[in-house]
Amino acid sequence: MAPSRVVAQSEITVSSCPKQTKIPITFQIDCTHIKDTATQQLCRPFIENQACKVFPAYRKITGIKLEETCPSLKFTIYDDDNWPHPKGEGGLALHCAVDYLSQYSVKFRSDSKLGPYDVHELLHEYQLALGPLPEAHVLFTSSMAEAMLEIGDTEQYEVRLKRMKEEAQRLKEKLESDKGKPATDACNLAQTQVEESLYLENSKNVYMFYLKLPPGKGTSQADREARFNRMFYVVAGGKGPVKQFLIDHGCSPF
Repeated sequence: MAPSRVVAQSEITVSSCPKQTKIPITFQIDCTHIKDTATQQLCRPFIENQACKVFPAYRKITGIKLEETCPSLKFTIYDDDNWPHPKGEGGLALHCAVDYLSQYSVKFRSDSKLGPYDVHELLHEYQLALGPLPEAHVLFTSSMAEAMLEIGDTEQYEVRLKRMKEEAQRLKEKLESDKGKPATDACNLAQTQVEESLYLENSKNVYMFYLKLPPGKGTSQADREARFNRMFYVVAGGKGPVKQFLIDHGCSPF
């Protein structure tokens, strides 16, 4: 069974996928703001990939049932000259809706064997269920890499893995050289380093990040950071070095 298809090529709805007669969320895409016909034709494979590959990948990774907050999810695609948001934003998650520039959505990876897809903005929609976050892209590096692996894009996964190894080392060196210096983003950098290191140690740790994350009990920045730090500490097996590393590099005691 092919994914269900409704309306014209510029407005498409997907409510079922191969081997699954009904998916929990209805995915829609609006490409009426796209002028180029060839670009419009990429809208169908993009929304089918988001619905049938990326959506279930994040459902598996995070354990979050997105349908509890979003019965439908609409993607609206724009050209550069009609983008309604500030320049510099390539995509924007709007709670059950995503606005995208075409080059970061329907054109993105359009020449790959899987066709066009993106793993960034949909992760924002999933993470809305986590409550207050210490920063906008917490757990993104490992989650996006695992999603690429899950949907079968091994080539991009290997590229991401290589970058992650390099960044984890670079962050460790930077944090050590900046130790003792005041920096507003020090805890964020330390958390990223721990996240990436734990994922590189065992890729299944990304599933544990979401499973072991405690409920949010405060909204201050210190509360947000402490909540995620407790989770990293648990996933690391209660190892002292992880806790001390985070505290030594800008995070409040937890």
